[in-house]
Amino acid sequence: MKQDISIENEKSKFKYRVSGILLKNDKILTVKINDNKFYCLPGGHVELMENTKDAVVREFKEETGIGTYVEKLLYVTENFFTNKKECHEVGFYYLLNTKNEINQEDYSLIENDNGEKVRLEFKWLDVKKLENFKPEFLKNRLNFENLNLEHLIIKNDKII
Repeated sequence: MKQDISIENEKSKFKYRVSGILLKNDKILTVKINDNKFYCLPGGHVELMENTKDAVVREFKEETGIGTYVEKLLYVTENFFTNKKECHEVGFYYLLNTKNEINQEDYSLIENDNGEKVRLEFKWLDVKKLENFKPEFLKNRLNFENLNLEHLIIKNDKII
């Protein structure tokens, strides 16, 4: 049985996640989940005994329907924030690519996420105008010129 790597108690939650960065023509593929007010990157939890490269390719395909491969690891984050509970999230952000040409039109899907139906609204956003987008730290880092590995510790959207 597959199991996400996460721990939760009454006050706090730990998550081990991956996110995929797919860039084409100065745009990035983003997703809005259900009725969220912001867009984010496709991705999800790493499963027990799964490496992060396999996890990001799997999660990206499950969410977007697009087959990808890993170009390189760009960011490792330790993110501390509050969302109903105090959260501690370790994230791996990978630059992805595709073997085939992809359509850059916006689209929507319904995903079955462990028995729960989730509406996913995909949008290609201009990397120079990332509005209503999270994580905040990416807004000034996707300039296509300096995509080098960084380790970031983030607390309430501020790099410390």
